[in-house]
Amino acid sequence: MPEPKKKPFIKKNKERVFYSSTPKKQLKQKRNPEKEITGVYKQGNGNFGFVDTVNETTGEKKGYYVHESKKLDAFEGDEVAFETKSFRGKDEAVITKVLKRSENLVIGTLKIMQNFAFVMTKDPIIKQDIFIPGKFIGGYTDGARVAVQIIKWDKKNPEGRIMESLESLPTGRESIYEIAFEMWARKNFSDIVKKQVSEFSQNLTQSDLANRTDLRKILTYTIDGAESKDLDDAISLEKMEKWYKLYVHIADVSHYVTEDSPLDREARKRGTSIYLVDQVIPMLPAEISNGLCSLHPGEDKLTLTCEMDISASWFVVKSQVYPSVILSDFRLTYREIDEMISEDIKIDDDLQFWGKYTSQLDENIGLLKKLTDVLSVNTKGRGSLDFDFPETKIVLDDAWNPIEYKRYDRYDSYKIIEECMVLANESVSKLYGKYPFLYRIHEMPDPEDVEKFMKLLEWVIPNAEIPAEFSELLELLKDNPKLFHLQKLLLRSLQKARYSEKNMGHFGLALKFYSHFTSPIRRYPDLQIHRIIKEIISKKWSPERKEQYNEILPKVARRSSDTADRAEKMEYRVRDMLACKYMKDKIGEEFAWTISGMIEKWFFVELQNTIEWFIPFTLTGLEFHPETMTIHSFDQKKELHFWDEIIVWLTNVDFTKNRLEFEIV
Repeated sequence: MPEPKKKPFIKKNKERVFYSSTPKKQLKQKRNPEKEITGVYKQGNGNFGFVDTVNETTGEKKGYYVHESKKLDAFEGDEVAFETKSFRGKDEAVITKVLKRSENLVIGTLKIMQNFAFVMTKDPIIKQDIFIPGKFIGGYTDGARVAVQIIKWDKKNPEGRIMESLESLPTGRESIYEIAFEMWARKNFSDIVKKQVSEFSQNLTQSDLANRTDLRKILTYTIDGAESKDLDDAISLEKMEKWYKLYVHIADVSHYVTEDSPLDREARKRGTSIYLVDQVIPMLPAEISNGLCSLHPGEDKLTLTCEMDISASWFVVKSQVYPSVILSDFRLTYREIDEMISEDIKIDDDLQFWGKYTSQLDENIGLLKKLTDVLSVNTKGRGSLDFDFPETKIVLDDAWNPIEYKRYDRYDSYKIIEECMVLANESVSKLYGKYPFLYRIHEMPDPEDVEKFMKLLEWVIPNAEIPAEFSELLELLKDNPKLFHLQKLLLRSLQKARYSEKNMGHFGLALKFYSHFTSPIRRYPDLQIHRIIKEIISKKWSPERKEQYNEILPKVARRSSDTADRAEKMEYRVRDMLACKYMKDKIGEEFAWTISGMIEKWFFVELQNTIEWFIPFTLTGLEFHPETMTIHSFDQKKELHFWDEIIVWLTNVDFTKNRLEFEIV
């Protein structure tokens, strides 16, 4: 019998579709790329979510609600394409495609099968186990707690890669790293990055020193906290005949972290070092951040120096930046500087880290104090905003349980180093303003937000003369204990500082030019502009490089702003988790709290030990009056204001959401 004829193969163009995640049915819809908008998906407290968008031209942010049936398989941090549809007169998002999976990791338990594995997670959003192909199991063992990145999700089970293990973390620190990993952080570095680091020489060669100014004979010292390990800035000060010469030396990280190398790509991705109580998740491996580039005393180090001539009238009249080599003579702490100024340290006394207190150092610190005192007056005079929020120190036991909350020691010397760094950052920004560059900008506040705050202030302090200048207004708030917490509301009425390739000035510092130059070990923008500066100095600048930087700097600015924001949120979440640990055995106890803030949905309260929390109005029988910034009982018999004290009792500690729950007594 003759074989039946085969039908010719005809390739069909499939419709581009997406599928709803509703369990009842799958809805098929065509995509229309012309109508699509891109944004980042944020998970809500239920199965719903939101998509946040940013207008790249204006910087305006907007969010859209996403119903659970319209979110596909998107989860926290995914970049998505979506269309807007009107539901009950309000625009909502309908996600049409997940464009890029989130860097956030999912925590779970590894279950190894014969040739593959699954990670079982308790994440309520990811209801399926995560599939791990056999070749990616590596040396992990069955039952290990791991952090997984979702790579794709085009089948029933999402597919992932194991990025971190929670098995070998410092004792008691697992909970902090769970939060960090779930919010994109990475502790470990890849093998290719480790290989690059291992190839660096620990000793400087003649080629390393070529074309550098030798500053090793100038008295030089670092000033940091006693716990600091990444010492990336040092200063020198000379008294000339009619002026001062201030040198700010910054670790030349770009000498080791070359453009587009594995180290550079990893640093750009991380964007910043993350400081979580007593743990640091560094932007660069410890061999660089704490070793090669850290300006330890007694060691020759490669630096980029900003040299500034400061006139008798206390203004910078000339500045220049150049590659250098330094030899730090002392590692000083903030506490020691305060003690030197108050003469509590005597000549020949031992210093905490290195050497003895000399008469030369004593004279130089006195000179530095005189200089920065005047610089501080100039800073205040130009209208710089100086917020005064007390920082909280959390004391931990050996098992990493919080046993005490207290305020950090405040050192006057912190202002000394801050004035020097701000001066260098401003000088560098001015010098290279005509080139493609990165700026730390703080835009003017929205007039409507300012007006709301001023109306509130008029209500809180009637008949008072309210200053028109923000800096004077801030002083008024700081000097009055009952108004102290209004600083936070003033801060909320301002824009958020960010990185940009366009210079828009820095409102908070009252500067027309400002860049981050002084911390390349822990901030990628600083490393990026070091690279630009060195190319200009070495005459390697070209029209082609200008074009390249014009293309990449907007991306670096957005990435750096994003990673800085995420690191800040991570710190808040870790503090919330520790507050829950601290309060877990206090359920049923009463506490006296001070009202420290109010917004539409809840009000904030603060304990004497600086723990701050929020109480939703829905749980209190109280209501918020935004026009007067007061809280009233429904029968109007009780009225609460800022700084009033209330008694509450702790009803529950919810560790799934890291949340404290209170009721008013």
